[in-house]
Amino acid sequence: MSSEKVIAVEWYADKSATAKQEPGLAHSFIRSLATAINHLEGELDPVWLMGSSAFAFRIWIAENLCPSAMSVFDWSAILPEAAAQYGYENSHICRFWGESEVEAERQKQAHQAILESIDSGRPAIAWDVAVPEWGLVIGYDEAQESYQILSHKGEKASLPFAKLGRNGIDILSVLTLGVKGERAHEEVVRSSLKTAVRHAHQQEWMERPQYQDGLSAFDLWALIMERGAMLAEAGKIEKIGAEIPRFAAYYAEHHCAARCYARDYLSQIADGSDLLEEAAGHYSEVAAALAPVWRFFSAEEPWTAASLLEQSRLIKQAGEAEAKAISLLERYLAE
Repeated sequence: MSSEKVIAVEWYADKSATAKQEPGLAHSFIRSLATAINHLEGELDPVWLMGSSAFAFRIWIAENLCPSAMSVFDWSAILPEAAAQYGYENSHICRFWGESEVEAERQKQAHQAILESIDSGRPAIAWDVAVPEWGLVIGYDEAQESYQILSHKGEKASLPFAKLGRNGIDILSVLTLGVKGERAHEEVVRSSLKTAVRHAHQQEWMERPQYQDGLSAFDLWALIMERGAMLAEAGKIEKIGAEIPRFAAYYAEHHCAARCYARDYLSQIADGSDLLEEAAGHYSEVAAALAPVWRFFSAEEPWTAASLLEQSRLIKQAGEAEAKAISLLERYLAE
């Protein structure tokens, strides 16, 4: 084993989404996984990745729009399954707060897994390599005791070995990809749609009540906008809280992006099913409702009572359309 090894990795961007003026891949885990797979295969189907992993159907909202909502779910269940649904055997090493008794062992396992992955030409997906998001480890230097990393924005940097899992957020998560296999197409499709339905009905674990997911998340998101409108009407918009304006665009990008892929995934897998085609139509409505929300917050438009009530209306409209789509998916699965 050499002292230093770095893989030449190009950060993945969904150019077809950009051409449609849509956000493209937004969630940092999926963006990192997409980059790793694209590096290995030389091509990637982002619609299949988002749909098969069910990230196209997930939504998480914190009561103060804290970005932590995008990571408050069961990593051990969801992250390895996302890679497996795309066909990859994988290994996920994880440690959370309060697990000091396994910290040293997991740290050693993760480090070894990263070195073996890099030596085989495979980037490793890791949590908090630059900021509290997922990114990639693309190399290492044993003499310097550091990893070469790509952040979730595609920026290169180094990370000391000792800071893996301790880089500000004291959580370890390293996922490495193994050999490519093939799950049966129908198995992948049904699994993804079952996950979509479970998530909609809050049957995936998350930390409640300060966070909401599934259909209830749309209600909380709209309520936050309505509270902001009340404050704006009273001339007290600054009392809405520092994080809400700061991260409003982050939320809108993630959830608009996901629903664009949900629309395309259902169209891709419909195969003559009227139920799936109709569900795709409803997700088209969801995406169309969330697109102006994303544009509004991305443009940093002034927050007036009227503008925030309009965002609330659009978010509620999206939630209503999604509820119709989920009902159709339930009927499809029942058949």
